Amino acid sequence: MASAFRAPQQPVPITFVGGHDAALIDIDGNEYVDYALAFGPMLLGHSCARVLEAVARQLRSGIGYGASHPLEAELAEAVQRTVPCAELSVFSNSGSEAVHAAVRIARAATGRNRVIKFLGHFHGWLDPLAVGNPGRPDARPSTAGQDPRASDAVTVCRWNDLEAIRAALADDVAAVIMEPVAVNGGCLVCAPGYLEAVRELTRRSGTVLIFDEVITGFRLALGGAQARLGVVPDLAVFGKALGGGFPISAVCGSTAVMEQAASGRVAHVGTYNANPVCAAAALAAITEFEHTAGELYPRLNEVGATLADILSTEAMAHGLPLVVNQMGGAAYAFWSDTPVETYADTLAADDVAYRRFAAALLDEGVHVIPRGLLYVSAAHGTTELARTREAVRRACDATAASLARRQEQPAG
Repeated sequence: MASAFRAPQQPVPITFVGGHDAALIDIDGNEYVDYALAFGPMLLGHSCARVLEAVARQLRSGIGYGASHPLEAELAEAVQRTVPCAELSVFSNSGSEAVHAAVRIARAATGRNRVIKFLGHFHGWLDPLAVGNPGRPDARPSTAGQDPRASDAVTVCRWNDLEAIRAALADDVAAVIMEPVAVNGGCLVCAPGYLEAVRELTRRSGTVLIFDEVITGFRLALGGAQARLGVVPDLAVFGKALGGGFPISAVCGSTAVMEQAASGRVAHVGTYNANPVCAAAALAAITEFEHTAGELYPRLNEVGATLADILSTEAMAHGLPLVVNQMGGAAYAFWSDTPVETYADTLAADDVAYRRFAAALLDEGVHVIPRGLLYVSAAHGTTELARTREAVRRACDATAASLARRQEQPAG
């Protein structure tokens, strides 16, 4: 299995052979309405024509050069145009890589070492920040095999708790990194004024504020969560939707901080960084986001809200405890009798029951991420939502019947 995140799908991880618009085709020829979207990148839908045309043009010119090329500068300019904090950018291949590049840049800019992250926020799979990940009740590592000392310079804080961040900030803290909307941990939003307060605290302490916008970037707004929420960090990390389905990521931020990379003091290296094929895809994707922003983002909000309503309404009609948090084109569903508003609430939800429900949805032609994440794209419309409503109704019927049979079985 190429990624452990694919393994929990029931009854077995599914194999796909094609995709178009908002649909995927499996190896047996079955078609599904897709709300996983390759774990988020396919914001323009599967096989977006503008992205494919740009990639095809670049493939005719060359696959890779190991050197600078015009698209690299054009892409940096597009990021600068659209992202509030972006004065300079560097490019990598994945969100995990970009996160660690951002941390390195922050350490060089401040001359400090410690990093603060938050419980239930996800910043990739590399050892130092793969602690306190979504689903974990504490700061333990996310998997076997991690270097137990790799996170010695990382402090894990409670999010949405100003006293916790005040207590953790000290003169050895280089960076505070967070998901500005904690999509990975449950599509959770912070309390009014919290982001603004953290912005002010980090500014006063000379600490670099990093927003991990790998998910929220270009999905919640053209300029990401920072544009939607009106709080501008020193650095931000982008991935997923940035590439229109191709592997590319970015670290962008203020000249004062990014100068560490621009000057060469921080060596930002990688054979495939800003690969011209991926840069062509990313430039085409951003161009599409820009040209359609007035229609795209209201539409994502509408479709996301409708999907959340379909799931909640149908579940309620069948007596099933399904709760959905949603913002824009992202959502998270939980099997829970009570609202899920905090990270502690997410830990109390029934993950096993939701995975069974996800399997029932798959049987009815709707593909979702088994742990609860939901994504909508520019390609989802009234037809897909109507199909989804019928599929959710049938999945709720099957789930309710299955639960009834379990309750009827004698104990022991």
